[in-house]
Amino acid sequence: MKKVILFLIGVPLLLIACNASATPIVDAPAPTEAIPFTPIPTFTSIPPVEQAVLPTSTIPPIQQPPSNGPVPIIFDVNGTYKDVVDSIPAGSSKTYSVNAAKGQIASISAFPQIPDGSWGYIHLQIVGADGTLLCPQALNTDCPFWRGALPSSQNYFLTVTPEGDAVNFTLRVAINPPGKSSQSFHYGNPATGLSLTYSDMFIPAVPPYGNYKTQPELALQLIDSAAYYKTNLGQAFLFISSTNDPQIVATCTEPSQATGELEQVIGNEVINGYTFVHSTGNGAGVGNLYQQEIYRTVNKNICYEVIYYLHSSQVGNFPADAGITEFDRNAVIQKFYGVFSTFSIK
Repeated sequence: MKKVILFLIGVPLLLIACNASATPIVDAPAPTEAIPFTPIPTFTSIPPVEQAVLPTSTIPPIQQPPSNGPVPIIFDVNGTYKDVVDSIPAGSSKTYSVNAAKGQIASISAFPQIPDGSWGYIHLQIVGADGTLLCPQALNTDCPFWRGALPSSQNYFLTVTPEGDAVNFTLRVAINPPGKSSQSFHYGNPATGLSLTYSDMFIPAVPPYGNYKTQPELALQLIDSAAYYKTNLGQAFLFISSTNDPQIVATCTEPSQATGELEQVIGNEVINGYTFVHSTGNGAGVGNLYQQEIYRTVNKNICYEVIYYLHSSQVGNFPADAGITEFDRNAVIQKFYGVFSTFSIK
């Protein structure tokens, strides 16, 4: 597996998702009717973007809303989320505003749209009209996403700042209705019949390199802030793919050798009535651990692949007074399984 460290080698990852002051989120059953959604088609594969402790000079300063006013984000009638596809000139920032009530659960994330061979990253800042800073939570830390209960009824200002060549981006803002802890989105591939549902704890994103046999058609990044805050978890992705490529179908359930890392077959596992071959793959480098739980099956000459991807770093990489603990792997796996358990073939 290719490993890319985007910033300073040896600087520990800050595995923080800006959730220290948010009201705890209690999971609730997702709405019966999921919102149909297809990921932004311009997302392409790039090396993993790591949440890192950055040199002071590279962190954009806390910014106030522009004097001419931020760009308001207006949801559609009865809408509960908005995908803002926009661009920013290099070296500048752009601020948006959204109004929400105290206690509503918000999921906010910004991801670059990147041509093949390019690199990009989006810094995100979230601040209330009363000055409450939600993201980032601490100086010299990064915040690509935030999810939590909003502390007050007010306008919230969302400032996106590109780094590198990332000037085209998608900003997703999901605000759950009052009293609802989650909302669901449906993904379907008519060509292969693949269908599943995921909650607003996940966001379609650019996939890092993994042990997948074919490029993921859907890569969901876990953005549940509580899973990252004060832990050694850096990235958590769910990869989903399906293909009728005869060469891939012929060896679908066999361990992948594409990344040069060995997979170990665990056995068969039944998920929502479908039998998958379950394998594991592990890799390490520069104090980082890459764990993958891999599930593959063939149905009607189509290869289906689902991968849990976990990137963490050694707790010992962090200063002793940072309060970093081992992330709750079982809790993250359960969130992945919540999506995987909806897998079906139409």
